[in-house]
Amino acid sequence: MRYVIEVYREHDGVCGSVAAESCESPRPFHGWLELLALLEPPLPEGAGREGPQHESPDAGWTTPRQEPPGGGLTAL
Repeated sequence: MRYVIEVYREHDGVCGSVAAESCESPRPFHGWLELLALLEPPLPEGAGREGPQHESPDAGWTTPRQEPPGGGLTAL
């Protein structure tokens, strides 16, 4: 697939437009992430975004054991 990309630098980043062979009109973008999203091939209809499932940052961690007052030491 071929793209024609026009990029302009502005005070708050980049912007421009992307035109593809299969697209009749250019699509605007504001920022690098939007540009990258426009360059990704579209998903087929009915296809879900199946990919690696990301766990929460604290997955696999357990709550630390609570020590009794005095640090768990017993008096003799």
